[in-house]
Amino acid sequence: MKKIFFVGLALFLAGCGAKDNKPLTSTVFIEKQLDAFVAANPDWAKDEANEKATTDKFQHEVIRWTNEPDFLADMPLEMTEVKDTLFSEQPYKIAVFRAYNDTARTANSILNYTQLEIDALASDAQLKELAVGKKYTISGNLYKQGKRGDVKYIHVADFKGYDLGKYLFQLTGYKEK
Repeated sequence: MKKIFFVGLALFLAGCGAKDNKPLTSTVFIEKQLDAFVAANPDWAKDEANEKATTDKFQHEVIRWTNEPDFLADMPLEMTEVKDTLFSEQPYKIAVFRAYNDTARTANSILNYTQLEIDALASDAQLKELAVGKKYTISGNLYKQGKRGDVKYIHVADFKGYDLGKYLFQLTGYKEK
């Protein structure tokens, strides 16, 4: 009886491990692009020169992605604050959205290791419906490009992470997650 239990347990654990190795199927534009870039650059951290060259290429790619109409498509973001700003002496409200680590997301999702900040110009009507601390998917039009230098590859020991920078968008839509 014990042998059957241990054989069953071994088969169960082997099956669980196999699921983690399956390629991700995602509708999140950023996740698909980031997964493809990482897969195409397996030697990113091989040595200092290669890491610098690949990071430079990564910075250019991320800035290019932000110009794509689907850049924000299905990207889960958390609204973290609302702040006031001035553009050309006109007052505006900005809803700040950030990528977040989600324990409900599959463990091998690259989004769990991704940082991104979207400052969204929002109307008073939109802000009445949005709430700090809630999670959303948003749509918008790129208003101001981020800085290439803010895009970073974070590599410490075995940890690898990706900071995609900060961008200003005009908020055109949102949906609570």
